[in-house]
Amino acid sequence: MHTSASDGTESPEAMVRRARALGFCALGIADHDTLDGLPAAESAARSEGLEVVPGVEINTDYQQREVHVLGYYPNLAHPPFLGLLRRLREGRTERLQRMLARLEEAGLPLSLERVLALAAGGPVGRPHVAQAMHERGYVRSIKEAFERYLGLGRPGYVERYRVTPQQAVEQILDARGVPVLAHPGLVARDELVVELVEVGLKGLEVYHPDHKPADVRRYLELAQRLGLLVTGGSDCHGPAAGRPALLGSVRIPYVLLEKLKEARVRLAS
Repeated sequence: MHTSASDGTESPEAMVRRARALGFCALGIADHDTLDGLPAAESAARSEGLEVVPGVEINTDYQQREVHVLGYYPNLAHPPFLGLLRRLREGRTERLQRMLARLEEAGLPLSLERVLALAAGGPVGRPHVAQAMHERGYVRSIKEAFERYLGLGRPGYVERYRVTPQQAVEQILDARGVPVLAHPGLVARDELVVELVEVGLKGLEVYHPDHKPADVRRYLELAQRLGLLVTGGSDCHGPAAGRPALLGSVRIPYVLLEKLKEARVRLAS
């Protein structure tokens, strides 16, 4: 799940309380490109008698497609890993500033403060710029904002700081974490799974709200064939207007978490 430390709508403490009320014994916190929500989540979990699985979800790029790589149980004080996460966050801010400058040159000024407010403390990006443009009446829709101004080759487009899935896997392993490919059904590039196994991928997120039963069967078989761990999650970002709170929509047996923890011990040794 995700918390207000990235693009979730609720605090780590609130998410822990929600999980406890639903009868969970363990929950994973994997905010985008940050570990900042983990201390508060772990403190709240101790009070609630709950186990927190610490993680992070790293945004990467593969063949013009965004791919997310989960890292479970990384060393939370590993300087190179913390440096990577910091560069990813700083890269978003720098990109945003350059995008706004280009849009202003094109006669479409936007408030930096408003775009950041639309991101609500989470990772800021082009969708938030598009929202701000729509608010100002520059475009009739988010789609139009991308097609006319924010897409590749358009006046407001700026290349972002890029990390490949392979680099993310290697960095997670370097931090003694367990790398897992998030929601592979949304990536729809099974050849990537094989490529990532070659650099040390350890698991697949088989269970996910956007995975159809056929996807689950497909990735269970692929995980078994490649010797990968099976994980799952609700990918919950908390309640928001027009979007349900997905916490509790995906439940996995504790034995899968036990296998994840066994892999963590092996990687740490």
